[in-house]
Amino acid sequence: MRHHGYCVIALLLVAALATQPALATTYISAEPIPSAAVVGAANLAKIEQLHFTEMERWSQRLLHECRIVDQTIDVLAAYHAIDSVNATNTNVVVGSGGFEAITHPSYVLTVRDTGPGAVSADDINVLGNALGYVLNQDSTAFFTPDNANAYQFALEYVVVTFASGLSGERAKRFFDFVGTVDPALWSGPYAGYTQIDFAGSSTNNSMLFLRPEVTSQQFIDGLSAAASIDPDATYVTLDNNGTPTTAEAGVAFPENDWLTFPDGDQYLSQVTNLSSQLGNALAALRKQHLRAVSNLVRAIDLNQVAGPLDYQFLCQ
Repeated sequence: MRHHGYCVIALLLVAALATQPALATTYISAEPIPSAAVVGAANLAKIEQLHFTEMERWSQRLLHECRIVDQTIDVLAAYHAIDSVNATNTNVVVGSGGFEAITHPSYVLTVRDTGPGAVSADDINVLGNALGYVLNQDSTAFFTPDNANAYQFALEYVVVTFASGLSGERAKRFFDFVGTVDPALWSGPYAGYTQIDFAGSSTNNSMLFLRPEVTSQQFIDGLSAAASIDPDATYVTLDNNGTPTTAEAGVAFPENDWLTFPDGDQYLSQVTNLSSQLGNALAALRKQHLRAVSNLVRAIDLNQVAGPLDYQFLCQ
């Protein structure tokens, strides 16, 4: 009878779980490496000449020692621009993101966007724009693989997952390898990827590629071929017959033209309840980011950047 009781309880739990809506996830990707329009092409070139792991280490320190993302969230919450983002529904890591042959470290936020205690679409929009402003980006991105109608428009994607985990450097190497299979998927218009923890993985071991300006079939053929050659990679976007295909994500690309809007007005126009106090607080964080960038460039000029980036690192 005890075993029968356990079975009944188990069946009831399964039934209860089956009636719950599936939890969906939005990913926000915002790079800490700044726009050339803000810091100058020469300074950006100096940063991009660093090894990926050196840029990654700098990004880690900016995230964890300067708390640049946490401070942005805190400021937005304090001035009531967002109210649903918290540590239980949002997580941020340093991943990697590639765009048109260039790979940078990226702050990838994994955001639970459905169910009790989820982050609202409005708050995701505000946060995505605020991070673009604070981090001096030409554009950021947020997207959900779970709902093609979630944001500004739908775009096809595929996911490649790695069995033994995925570092940012490993993701960069695979992206570069894709370029040897089909250059249009590496250096062509809008070719790129974001490193994510797809389908609830806690290992950040997947690369989500949004379709660039190529046909769906070229997109599928190139990435499935690259994944089939790499023994650690698996193309996981399959149809019911196990054939490589695409799926659709809801995506948005907040942006600011810094040459036309040097004060970041295009980003700031999307920030709810933008008071002068909130604007000043976000501007202070933006200046903090630029000081960290200037400090990095100075270290490069003095040949002080090596390995773990142990030069004096200033957050203020």
